[in-house]
This record gives sequence, structure tokens and C-alpha cells, in this order.
Amino acid sequence: MEEQADYDTIGEHYEKFSNTVAQRQSELRDILNMVGDIQGKSVLDLACGYGYYGRELHRREASKVVGIDISEKMIELAKAKSSLYGDDIEFHVQDVCAMELDERFDIVMAAFLFHYAQSTNELEAMFQAAADHLKPSGKLIAYMASPDYQLKNGNCDNYGFKILSEEPWKNGVRYQAEFLTTPPSPFTFYRWSREDYENAAKKVGFHHISWEKPTVLESDLARYPQGFWDIYLQNCVHTGLVCQF
Repeated sequence: MEEQADYDTIGEHYEKFSNTVAQRQSELRDILNMVGDIQGKSVLDLACGYGYYGRELHRREASKVVGIDISEKMIELAKAKSSLYGDDIEFHVQDVCAMELDERFDIVMAAFLFHYAQSTNELEAMFQAAADHLKPSGKLIAYMASPDYQLKNGNCDNYGFKILSEEPWKNGVRYQAEFLTTPPSPFTFYRWSREDYENAAKKVGFHHISWEKPTVLESDLARYPQGFWDIYLQNCVHTGLVCQF
């Protein structure tokens, strides 16, 4: 998965980007709502990056958090933050599709993972990896490229990155984009259809699937100029997904 490996190069730029974008708190709020009560529950954080979401769940009294990422640089940053904060989160450099852990978790997080799948076969492999490490009563929480996004209906400049191109790719869509860091940090991601996502989930045993649109509160609206959130609400590039057995 070459696009994720690029985070070895852009790791520190990505951290600065993600900590300053306007939608950060909105995304966190939506993910926490999808997770629900986390107290006393175990979490596997896939494509964990520098550990932001797993650390937020740890702060809310998750019993255990394990982070997996293919990028050595990201895991290095994640471990440094754990040392700084004194937490006991575990981090491992592994390819999600090849990982083998000797336990199952109450929550498997896949924030910004599935849109790096370059084929529906790879997408299914990602879902399979999540399912293999989830307890029967657990939940998969995903946040990824929305099946409904259309570049012609608005770009993402307000939200910290810009899409440079949109082109057909197999039976989906491929995007070339860049984080608006200094200098800009390029990345590639993929959009699959709602049916593709749901078929992949069902193939690996998920029977309960729900889509969760991003939300913005009145307090979010008040902090930015009128119209700032329009594209985020009407043509958001990301969406949430909850899967259960």
C-alpha cells in the first residue's frame, strides 16, 4: 500500500496538518458518537498514525489500546507521544492486511484506512483483518472517503487539503491530492461505491451496517465565516461507517 508508506516522508507535516484543520473536533465528535461508551473496553486502532484517535479513547478510559500502522515514522511519533504523556498504549509497525495479533478487541477503529484500498479485493482484505480481530459483540468504526463525494460539487481547500484530480479507477475513482502543508504533501486515495463497501463488510461476516454522515454544531458554525462549512455539509469527502456481526 504505497500511499500509506508515503507517511514515512510526510509524518511530521501530517501531524501539524491534522492538529490544525477546522474539522478535527467535528471528526473526533462523530467518531466518539459512533464508538459509544468506551469505558473498560479494548481498542485496536488500525492505520493509527501518530495515535490521535486511540489516545482520545484511552483518555476516556478504554481498558487497552493497540495501534497498528505501516509507517515506521508514524509509529515513531506515536511512541514518542506515549512517552511524553506517560500512557501505556501499544504501537506496532505492521501492514493491516498481514497483521496477526493473539487477541480480539471490543472496538476496531479504521479511521482513514479503507480509502487507501486500491481494489475491491484489497478493501475486502482490510475488512477481513478488522473482523478477524473483533470480538463477536464488538464494533468496527470506520471513517473514509464518502461514496457520494463528487469533485465537481466542491473541493476541500477550507479543510486543509486539496484534490488535484479525479479519474476513473477500475470500478471506483482515484484521487490525487495534497495536504496544504509547507511544502504541500501529496497523497493518493480511492473512492468505492456504497455497494462495494457493504459487500466487503458482508463477505467477512458483518450483518449490521450503518452509515453516519459528518456533523457540524452551531458552535462550529459560529467560529468561521458564513458559508465556510457548506461543502463539508453538502459534499463532504469523508463519511462514517459502523459494522457489527
